[in-house]
Amino acid sequence: MQKLITPYAHSFGKPNVVIKHFPDSESYILIPQIKSLKNKPITIYHSLYPEPDKRIFELLLILSRVKKETKNISLFVPYLPYARQDRECKTGEAVSADVLCVLLKNFGVKKLTTYDCHFLPCPGNFKRSGLNIENKSAGKELVKYAKKYFGKNKFLVISPDEGASYFTENAQGHALKKTRKREEHGLETEVHKIEGEVDVEGKNICILDDIIATGGTIVKAVEHLKARGAKRIIVGATHGVFAKDGIAKKIINANTEQLFITNSILKNNLESFIHVVKLNTN
Repeated sequence: MQKLITPYAHSFGKPNVVIKHFPDSESYILIPQIKSLKNKPITIYHSLYPEPDKRIFELLLILSRVKKETKNISLFVPYLPYARQDRECKTGEAVSADVLCVLLKNFGVKKLTTYDCHFLPCPGNFKRSGLNIENKSAGKELVKYAKKYFGKNKFLVISPDEGASYFTENAQGHALKKTRKREEHGLETEVHKIEGEVDVEGKNICILDDIIATGGTIVKAVEHLKARGAKRIIVGATHGVFAKDGIAKKIINANTEQLFITNSILKNNLESFIHVVKLNTN
C-alpha cells in the first residue's frame, strides 16, 4: 500500500504531497512521485479541519490527479467535517453529510476511514450515499489515558449525550441527555439542559465526547455532575474543534481538572495545558 500524506496530516507520517497557495489564496497541488503510483493501491492521509471548505477542495484536487493513475484509492481523514448536518430537520435544509460523501465517491474514493464520525452510531463498517466508511473509535485510547491519569483511583466514564454513548458502553459507564434550543432558521444554539441521574457523589469522573466545538455541552455536563457531588472531573474528546478562542479555558474554569483530545485535528494555537493522545492508525 502506497501512502500519500499531506502537510496537514504530518502527525501520521512524513508529508510527500506539496500544497501551496497563490497570492490570491487559490490552492496549488503537486504530487512529485505521481508516476510511481500507476495501478497501485493508494491511501491518502489528509486533514479536513480547520478551514474545511478549503481543505476539502484541496483533497478533490489531489484525488483528481491520483485517480488518473489508479482506481484503488483509500482515504484516511481522522475528523470528518459536515457530519453533524446528517438529515433535513427543517424543510429546505441541505444535508451536507451526503453531499460530502457523494463528492468523495465520485472522485474515486473506494473507502473512507475516519474516527468517531458524528452521523454513525458506533464503530464499524458502513455505507452512506454510496461511500464505504470504516468508522474507528478513539474510546480505548481516551479511556487508557484516563486510567493513567487517575492511577489506582477508581472513576466513572460518562458521556454528556446519548450520541456518544458507545464511549461509555465499552467502559461500563453512563450517558446523560441534552436538549438544545433551535433558532428559527434551523441552526442549533446553546445547550438548554443536561438531564440524567447518575450516582456520582464523591466519585471521580471522566467525561468523554466525540467532538468539542463550542464547549457548551461539556460545561453544562460538568456543572450537572458537580451539583450532584462529583469529586474530580476530567474531560476527553476525540476531536478538539474548539470553534472559538477561549473554549478550552472555559472548560477548565468550569471545575475541570484535565482536558485531553486526540491528534485528529492539528491547530497551531492549541493551548499548552491540553494533553494530546495519539490515534492508532493501524
